[in-house]
Amino acid sequence: MATDEQNQPTALAGDDVQSVVDTLADRLGRSVAVDDPLIHLIAASRHFGDEDDTRVRSVIDRQISADLQRWVLAKGIADWTEPGRVTGEPDFELAPRLCFPVRCNGLLLGFLWLIESDTAIDDEAGRAVAEAVESIGLILYRRMVLSERRRSRVESSLSMLLSPEADDRYRAIDEIEEEQLLAHSAHLVVLVVEADGEPTGDTALALESAAERMERRLPRGSVLTLVRGRRATVVVGGPRPPSDRTVRELAERFRHDFGRTARPGRTCAIGLSATVHGLEAVVDAHRQAGTAVRAATLLPVFGGVASWSSLGPFALLLRVDFDQLTQDLPFPGVGDLLGDPEHAVLVRSAEEFLDRAGDSGSTAQAMHVHRTTLYHRLKRVETITGLSLDDGMDRLTLHLALKLARINTARRSAG
Repeated sequence: MATDEQNQPTALAGDDVQSVVDTLADRLGRSVAVDDPLIHLIAASRHFGDEDDTRVRSVIDRQISADLQRWVLAKGIADWTEPGRVTGEPDFELAPRLCFPVRCNGLLLGFLWLIESDTAIDDEAGRAVAEAVESIGLILYRRMVLSERRRSRVESSLSMLLSPEADDRYRAIDEIEEEQLLAHSAHLVVLVVEADGEPTGDTALALESAAERMERRLPRGSVLTLVRGRRATVVVGGPRPPSDRTVRELAERFRHDFGRTARPGRTCAIGLSATVHGLEAVVDAHRQAGTAVRAATLLPVFGGVASWSSLGPFALLLRVDFDQLTQDLPFPGVGDLLGDPEHAVLVRSAEEFLDRAGDSGSTAQAMHVHRTTLYHRLKRVETITGLSLDDGMDRLTLHLALKLARINTARRSAG
């Protein structure tokens, strides 16, 4: 494939895939679309009456369903070096398509699509398509090279910014500011993402893909990302402090995008820091998000996304070194309560009672039992543990023990 820019057709020159797509569509009088290698839409022309429902939805939503994505990739198009035909699929409301792999220097960079029609592609149209594919390949290759250079700088700088060494962090701040890698650092939030299962190349790809989609949704220069194995650190900056709702929506969208690209059944948990001010505070925000992602991973109550501000006592309990946790902790009798499966209902009743600050009425209602039954259960808890629920220190001891036990049980199950 030629790489001399002067040899490119004048009508197709430039650095804008959209303009190339529009020019080709007008030449052919047919709808044209370009996807990246994971079937994420890059550009689409106006419609010429040949579109199907899938094309319309993909343009509106900027994506296709995960099932359709897997179905298309299962055709082996990622290995194609020549144009080919993808059959239609009524279940997906998908008409037959002509697929033109977009490559440059041997790298697959995307696919150009024409929906099949009764009008055959003659030699002149074929040359126009080939020229467009070549131009798009060059544009995407340039973008990839620039993106890889920026990614390398971002990863190096962000890695140093999270270093325990102050000198590394100061050097990273200088690099980020000099290279203008982040447009705004007045208000920053850190997301730590942890995928389940063993780290694989597919896991890292899914994390990187989700991060890239986040970058496209936010203003340019708002995101720094570092992916290592099955964990990603994402720093989001802006001129104003984001609302809790906005940050949580970003996290939920990241999880959704990860699930679209990852292998079926894979998921990820996300921890969110508080909003911090200035790059020098990112290392602290990273610790907050790291603790929060442990909560999101271990405790179902957080639903896969936990923020630092929502952790409550877990912000401290999750920092306990459980490998050194022994039966010698000063929780008299609690081991007897927790060690017997027949005491499960007593444990739930005591935890609910303590979570509700000793409100027996609301506790009985939440447990769907009569208040007398609750009193009987709590008395048994006192007998087994040797603690008094009328004593503030004993209440604290029992509450901490129950929360630690919950975390440790989740940790053992995950481990």
